[in-house]
Amino acid sequence: MNNNITWKELKALNDLFHLRKTKANIQEHPFIKYLLEDKCILDKKLGNNKIILATENFDKFYKENFQIQYDEAKNFLIESGIEPSAKKNFTLENVKILMLIAENKIELKNNPTNIEDFSNEFFETSKYLKNKISLRNAVLKILDITEFPLDKKENQWRLVIDHPTPKAIVLCENKSFLKQPWIAKNVGVKLWYVGGNNIKIIDDIDEMELSKPIYYSCDWDLAGLQIYSRLKEKLRSKNTDIALLYPNEPHKKISTYIDYHHSHWDSTKILSGLKMDYFSENELNLICDLIKNKKWIEEESFDLQKILIDTLSHEYITVYKGIYDKE
Repeated sequence: MNNNITWKELKALNDLFHLRKTKANIQEHPFIKYLLEDKCILDKKLGNNKIILATENFDKFYKENFQIQYDEAKNFLIESGIEPSAKKNFTLENVKILMLIAENKIELKNNPTNIEDFSNEFFETSKYLKNKISLRNAVLKILDITEFPLDKKENQWRLVIDHPTPKAIVLCENKSFLKQPWIAKNVGVKLWYVGGNNIKIIDDIDEMELSKPIYYSCDWDLAGLQIYSRLKEKLRSKNTDIALLYPNEPHKKISTYIDYHHSHWDSTKILSGLKMDYFSENELNLICDLIKNKKWIEEESFDLQKILIDTLSHEYITVYKGIYDKE
């Protein structure tokens, strides 16, 4: 799925799903071209190439890749008083970040920083918000402020997707799943961002939450598993523990040497220096395979909702069986 298509294309795809056609001028967008020419799930109307039609194979693709995210994003914008207009140049990724900001409004408003630092934290470049007026205004509206402060402040924000009665706590290395708050709602978990080696933030977890199952979702590369190891040490010092979420199969393994990735396995050390007793046999087998083939698995490739449903179901069955066996 392409997170960088704008609201114009998103609305057109939604129209194609519900109305079976669109007159929107979207044919030159690379992703729409891909759907027309490579996947062949869209078509042009005979006699009027300006009209795009949905084929019978489009519905399955739309449901799997866009329906939930579009509906959640649209409802969020409406509830936030922001018009979900095709004229706005928001991308789907932009709206998901706005949802994360809204979920953490109090934390962010009480710990302000300048626009450059805020932009760098949420949009990955310091000048992004300065160049996107509609998006900047949406951020200000969500935070209920008129402008960002001019001075720089060092902040370690506690970014969380909350749940009133969580079954478990999931610590995430990346923000990707926190930008999809419906996952926490659907599964009944609380998501915490602990990326950038920001593990001190778990000191804010209260005693009641420490009694719940705690899981870690991360990139399966050396950096991600090193952070998991440090989290495990820290939580064990609090008389609790953490389990690693195992990626969905088939595993989407990619080379550690792709351009945007900078964490590489250390072939001079056994298990790249990771402690073997921190991992299950299944996990060790996967890690060894990744090290051997110089591969890694990106957290964003997980179907987190399915992983959590399966994991929590197994946890419940295990606990129930333990109680039953004692009787």
